[in-house]
Amino acid sequence: MPAAYVKNITASSFQADVIEQSMTTPVLLDFWASWCGPCRTLGPVLEKLADDFGGGFLLGKVESDKEQDLSYAFGVQGIPFCVLVSQGKPVDAFQGALPEAEVVAFLEKHGVQCVGEAEAPAAEEPAAVDANDPDARLERARLAASQGDVAQVEEALSGIPEEEPQFAAGERLRAGLAWFEPAMDAAQGEAARHLVEARRLFLARDYDAAMSAVLQSATIDRDFGDGLARKAMLVCFAVVGEEDERLDAYRRQLATLLY
Repeated sequence: MPAAYVKNITASSFQADVIEQSMTTPVLLDFWASWCGPCRTLGPVLEKLADDFGGGFLLGKVESDKEQDLSYAFGVQGIPFCVLVSQGKPVDAFQGALPEAEVVAFLEKHGVQCVGEAEAPAAEEPAAVDANDPDARLERARLAASQGDVAQVEEALSGIPEEEPQFAAGERLRAGLAWFEPAMDAAQGEAARHLVEARRLFLARDYDAAMSAVLQSATIDRDFGDGLARKAMLVCFAVVGEEDERLDAYRRQLATLLY
């Protein structure tokens, strides 16, 4: 770990290590947990970039299970979850284990630059990464789905070849896009009402509550909208991260209702 640019953040140190520090240098908060597979993927990428940027930003590691007050304050519903803090305020965030090139693009979008000799090579790095890579496309689709942006999900998934392993995951995501269509608002019945409420909670990043509402819809009418509750749940799984251990209970409940 590049200790000079990475620090563990606690509630007691937050004022000095994040608020005050961000007045001169942006701080990227990484909410993580030891049991989270995607966190173990993203963590080394962030630490490498902290080193590559040479102090252009500081990486603040927040262990979400131990720092629940900070997780609550930032509205963390799924991890990994990263928030960029500048001038004492959060300016943007992303969720999920983004590829290195997309993290670089996120930082540069907000004016984070490399410091010293590392500046020139790091600036060249994004251009060398294929934005059409299936992993990159799938991750963009997941992020667009988290915002309910159907057009961007379709655009991202359209370039994944059928022979790639990411294609099947993308099709599961695409199958649930009807959940975001405006026509859902006019659908009648209790099953529809719960799905509309689940969508509202999902877009507010309250994923556990959203998945509970989806289960309520399936309990009432599992066949509503050609099995839309099941498809909506798969969207939730994709956005939260299919390796997240919290999802096991929802998978079991959904399977009980459907089969």
